Amino acid sequence: MTAEHATMTCAEFLDAAAGVVLDAADAEEVQRVEEHATTCPECAGLLDDFKRIAAALGASAPQVEPPSELRGRVLGAVAQEPRKLAIPRRLWPRELRRPRISAAWLVAAASILLSFGALAWAYTLQTQITALQNQATVASDRAARADNLVQVLASDRLAIRPLRPVVQSLPSRGMVYLDPSSGTGMLTCHNMPALEQGHAYQVWFVRGSERISAGLLWPDRDGNGYTLIHVPVDLQSFDSIGLTDEPGTGSAWPTTPRVIGTPLNQSDQ
Repeated sequence: MTAEHATMTCAEFLDAAAGVVLDAADAEEVQRVEEHATTCPECAGLLDDFKRIAAALGASAPQVEPPSELRGRVLGAVAQEPRKLAIPRRLWPRELRRPRISAAWLVAAASILLSFGALAWAYTLQTQITALQNQATVASDRAARADNLVQVLASDRLAIRPLRPVVQSLPSRGMVYLDPSSGTGMLTCHNMPALEQGHAYQVWFVRGSERISAGLLWPDRDGNGYTLIHVPVDLQSFDSIGLTDEPGTGSAWPTTPRVIGTPLNQSDQ
């Protein structure tokens, strides 16, 4: 705050505002502070903050009634002291004095520093918690994949089929592991074509004119993906399996041509 006003500078304001809010300034000083605050929004905000802090400090401090004999002792001590009339002089203009740091300003600065410190600590703690949650989610996902892999691969009815692109020039490849006993399967794909934002590949089991959805696959930026799928218990009655580009919420029926797939009947291999 370096702006100057007709009443006082911002530096002088900081010097005098504490005395005003603590009722330790004369009427002239109070008027100059209030006039400056009307022309400087930043200092006006500081003055309001000082007033709130002073009010809070006053409310929190217990009110103690002084002993009745204290007044007499104080007046007696004052009467015994020799009175010397001294007229204070300023050795330099007010504008050049270094502003005093008031108690109210120190309280406000300490409160701000504590607030920023608490916010920084809370942000750091939240970041650490989020990182740990993400790590736990990844670990849980890997564990679930491992459990499903063991379960599917251990099935005596396990069927494994390679997935090939419909357009032979595409580099897309994949594998599907099907266990009709548990109704669970796994599907992996590599080098799949890029999808529009909000789209996914939907897995379909095909039987004649019937299409049954088995799940959704969201590949990464390189077109690689993994997903668990639902496998019909009567898997042997289905002709093939394929993936189509669909909205991320899934479709009731394929809306685009098959991108990759494979026959399920051994006679079709």
